[in-house]
Amino acid sequence: MKKKDMNKQAKIQDAVAAIILAEGPAGVSTTKVAKRVGIAQSNVYLYFKNKQALIDSVYARETTRILSTTDIARLSDATIDLSTRIRGYVQQVYDYSLAHPDSLTIMQQIKALNGQPMTVLPGVADPNNIVVKLLTAAVDAQVIKPLPVSLHMGVVFSTIHTHTTNISQGRYSATQYSFDDIFQLIWDAMKRN
Repeated sequence: MKKKDMNKQAKIQDAVAAIILAEGPAGVSTTKVAKRVGIAQSNVYLYFKNKQALIDSVYARETTRILSTTDIARLSDATIDLSTRIRGYVQQVYDYSLAHPDSLTIMQQIKALNGQPMTVLPGVADPNNIVVKLLTAAVDAQVIKPLPVSLHMGVVFSTIHTHTTNISQGRYSATQYSFDDIFQLIWDAMKRN
């Protein structure tokens, strides 16, 4: 058995991401991926067992990238009030999306293919997920509307994704609307009246 080259695995994931951006996740095939990377199709199977594993690995990679920029300690610090922590969560997603607009597009495409609701973090039903805990606490404390956490996460993701897509496609400049403008839109949708 050949030894796995982690650099090659990253190149395969990059190729999958490029195909998703150009054609959507349904356009991904091991043949296309191998051609983009410049390897034999059989080599793709050294790293991923099938097309779904390729797509899932790219989703996991993008999620890990977002999580690596998230200040988990601050989001879970109970000495900070809930609305401030929610603002911090939204700010972190916003900043990440401005820096990496394709990442959220890739995640959205994959979730749509899998018929799943869009969230920023995986495992919405996982009670250990810090964002789920944060938003659940905010619902329980009547800070945000008594709606499923996945809907609140969807508001954050969809609004920010649409905003950063508009910027990247030149519909308006990054300075035309501030974070405060975008946050206020999101907060108005989430907060309990």
